[in-house]
Amino acid sequence: MAIGKKSGGGSRKGSPNKLTKSVKEAFEIAFSELQEDKEAKLTNWAKENPTEFYKLAAKLIPTSVNADLTTKGEQIKLWQLEFVNDKSKN
Repeated sequence: MAIGKKSGGGSRKGSPNKLTKSVKEAFEIAFSELQEDKEAKLTNWAKENPTEFYKLAAKLIPTSVNADLTTKGEQIKLWQLEFVNDKSKN
């Protein structure tokens, strides 16, 4: 291989890690199976532990969103939203 040239190996930028993907799929399967059990439903746990439920749910919300809207090749608007947790306002 020539100096300064990459071998082309490795994953593409943004592609999911195979292990991470497998673990997520396993959790999705387990979650689906648990939801069939009336005693183990997430909604039951959420009702008993609302604070913990909302803490977990909040982590699933994106902290920032960038959107570039275009039509016929022309940019319409550029949106950028950033959510911050200001604990001083509690």
